[in-house]
Amino acid sequence: MKKYIILLYVSVLYFCISCESSLDLVPISSTSAEGFYKTEVQIDQAIIGCYNSLRGVFVTNVSSYRMTEARSDNTFQGVEYDDGPVSRFQETPDLPLLSSRWAELYSGISRCNRVLYEIQNFDRSDNIKQYEGEAKFMRALFYFDLVNLWGGIPLVVEPITITDSYNVVRASVEDVYDQIVKDLQDAAGLLPAQYAAAQAGRATSWAAKAFLGKTYLFRSGYPLKKNEWSNAKNALNEVMRSGAFEFFDSYANIFDHSYEGGKQTVFGIKFRSGASGHGNPFPTRNAPNLIAKTEFGEGGIPFGGSPNNLFLSADFINSIEAGDIRKDVAIRSEWLLNTGDVITNQPFCQKYQNGPVVNASDWDIDWIMLRYTDVMMMYAECLNEEGYVADGEAFDILNRVRARAGLTPKTPVDVPDQQSFRLWMEQERRIEFCFENIRWFDLVRTDRAFDVMQAFLTSYGLQGNMSRDRYVYPIPRRVINENNNITQNPGYNL
Repeated sequence: MKKYIILLYVSVLYFCISCESSLDLVPISSTSAEGFYKTEVQIDQAIIGCYNSLRGVFVTNVSSYRMTEARSDNTFQGVEYDDGPVSRFQETPDLPLLSSRWAELYSGISRCNRVLYEIQNFDRSDNIKQYEGEAKFMRALFYFDLVNLWGGIPLVVEPITITDSYNVVRASVEDVYDQIVKDLQDAAGLLPAQYAAAQAGRATSWAAKAFLGKTYLFRSGYPLKKNEWSNAKNALNEVMRSGAFEFFDSYANIFDHSYEGGKQTVFGIKFRSGASGHGNPFPTRNAPNLIAKTEFGEGGIPFGGSPNNLFLSADFINSIEAGDIRKDVAIRSEWLLNTGDVITNQPFCQKYQNGPVVNASDWDIDWIMLRYTDVMMMYAECLNEEGYVADGEAFDILNRVRARAGLTPKTPVDVPDQQSFRLWMEQERRIEFCFENIRWFDLVRTDRAFDVMQAFLTSYGLQGNMSRDRYVYPIPRRVINENNNITQNPGYNL
């Protein structure tokens, strides 16, 4: 039986975590439970708590995709859920989704900060070095989302009291990114390259280096434009040359339970069904609410769908080239309504909809946070930014992605210059990573969000809602009400 380390010691975790404040206004870490953090085993259990936060923040909680995928032109959420205003660019600081996401991310940071504080009392064993690396790796991922969602945010890297938390201020975007880089650099030097099977799912040095490359790439784009393409390229190339990962010949296999944890995954989040709420809700959440509760082969999905499912945009569907096999892997175009009618005009995302399932929110399928194809494509992007080369290595990489999708290769006639390559990359990434919460961040970092989303919103009569101020979200009103030192983002009313 597979036993994942991040799913163990649940009862101990609740004891450890219950001491944390649930206040979602500013980053807070309270005093640890008496007697805890005294042994390496307990530190390991606290690290598992950090992984549990990672799972909740990036997959389990609905805020993960509502503030990313629902923001993009891949979907349009006309319904009056929290992601409706997000999709229409009508959100206000009062939107509950914002404070929920803020709280989730800072809760994860709080756990990481507590671990990093407590391990200072331990001798520097290999285990302690690993735990330090894991905590810094996960803290970097939490801060990465925060800075991309809100811009400059409070930067707290050690436990603070509730009283102290009311005095924190917003750090600059650059300062937050500097901390992310430092954490990932430290993690890359502290983490092992691989683990024994029983420890599968823990962050490796390669995962840290890959996210470091991704961070340099983001810093090179909007808003910092730091021109760190060479740093990004070198980090990503090191991962590619490691031999630890593999470009799957089959796009479908990437999301197949039979291949989970394989070499297509640079870093993934483990899930297991039938383990007290540790299953993955993503497959059900993306199915229509009224889909028949039956087997796939009969047109439905086990246990039915969800009212929280994403509504795919016609713009996205129409952007897919004829013959692209990724469409049938990622999208289900025909399904059975619970009344027995066949629906053909409401496609939905079907990625990860396989593997053992116990109930609607309890699938045994892992979520890939960063896959090898992304590493390759970011590397190709760096090559192009350093200088366009007709039929060069960057062309080879994107054409390899296209070949797997069943598409013909592009030539310098199709892509004659650097800007054309950028647009080609943008489109390939849109289809390749659809519904993986990547599209919106891609549009912002390339400073294409204004043009793309204004054009997209025109068909809904909402183009006037889009501005560059909307590249980031408003700071939740509750945060500002509790701490007058935290200012609001431009373009939003206090």
